[in-house]
Amino acid sequence: MTAGGAASPPTEALRRGISRGIFIATVVIVAVVMLGAGLYVGKSVLGSSSSSGSKFLVVGTNVPFPPFESFNNSSGTYVGFDMNFSQLIANALHRTLVIDNYADFGVLLADVGAGVVDMAASAITESGTVGAQRNASMAFSIPYYDANQAILIRSSSSFKCPSVASGGCTVANLSSMKIGVQSGTSSQSWCDSYLVGNETGSGKLLVFTTVDFEVDALTAGSLDAVMIDLGPADAIAAGSSGALVVAGEVLTNELYGFAVAHGDPEHILPVINSVITQSEQNGTYQALIHEWFG
Repeated sequence: MTAGGAASPPTEALRRGISRGIFIATVVIVAVVMLGAGLYVGKSVLGSSSSSGSKFLVVGTNVPFPPFESFNNSSGTYVGFDMNFSQLIANALHRTLVIDNYADFGVLLADVGAGVVDMAASAITESGTVGAQRNASMAFSIPYYDANQAILIRSSSSFKCPSVASGGCTVANLSSMKIGVQSGTSSQSWCDSYLVGNETGSGKLLVFTTVDFEVDALTAGSLDAVMIDLGPADAIAAGSSGALVVAGEVLTNELYGFAVAHGDPEHILPVINSVITQSEQNGTYQALIHEWFG
């Protein structure tokens, strides 16, 4: 269990490919926002700028970040661990779920802080220095997932991190590598804090707007590695047909939370927290872990 009461997923869990979550079939997608278009539905368009009488729960996310959030082209729906939880929260609020996909993670965080969406569900770290910075503009639920960072490499690479028991990957292990991170994430924050300024040889940090861009750069050989949360690293490696592998973990001990505007002006955090707690007590949480992490 995490400090906030969320069950800790097994570290060896591997996602079993893109598939519908066990609850996602009930999702009603009112609007699908085109990737990169910069056009977000927002609450005002749906008339849900106030919690009183609101019919919709507008949830912002940033795909791809499997197994937490992805878009399933065959079903035309957003799927994943976070998406299932979003549906459970919408059900508890008696609202219709609307998924608003953001092409830029940083813009998503800014918009949830400004109240453009009701909630952000996008594997958002709420702990540590990163969490403290984010708490200045948004409010978080109790933690629902704990995670470390991981180092994703090409399978042809000989690089390997020390084991978790030995402390995992360190700055010394990574300093000579060209590493990609997604902008605005805790991966970038860790690299900015510990890696930048300590590079050796050809070591360099490269920042990408989206996960798919950095993974493409890694696959093409422009990067030595990608630093990304462990769950997505496992999922991306599993879906790469053997081209990519996880070299090891960076022990950051992060906690994820669902975010709302600072001060929770719509008063939905108690409901979100209740859904998280009840899911742990009634077996739903472990069912979702099994569905998405194996």
